[in-house]
Amino acid sequence: MTTPNTLISLRITDEEVALLDARVGLDGARNRSDVIRAAIRSFLEDQPLLPDMDTITIPVGRSMKSILGDLYELHGISHQQAASQGLQDYVRKIIQEEASLNEILAEGLEVARSKTVGRKEFTE
Repeated sequence: MTTPNTLISLRITDEEVALLDARVGLDGARNRSDVIRAAIRSFLEDQPLLPDMDTITIPVGRSMKSILGDLYELHGISHQQAASQGLQDYVRKIIQEEASLNEILAEGLEVARSKTVGRKEFTE
């Protein structure tokens, strides 16, 4: 038994129609309606859980898609979890690099100050 559905209509450009038509036959889409339903479903399901959260989309190639699939199959780690962990690791690395650079700059400044000769009129 099929699920009841509602007919809606919308206006889109010829370019958007061409893009829709290009997706027909991919990922099980038999027609434009299937492509539009999948796009709407994806949009609605990928919304952030909380109002202050944001969603990003990362295009991946075949090789990375395969690796992410293997990662999920072997370890149960979803592509969202892998991407989130990668972002956290990247931010942590950048913060550590910045802290290291600040230390080097502070040491250089300290050395430069120690080499500066004080003038008599500025010392008591």
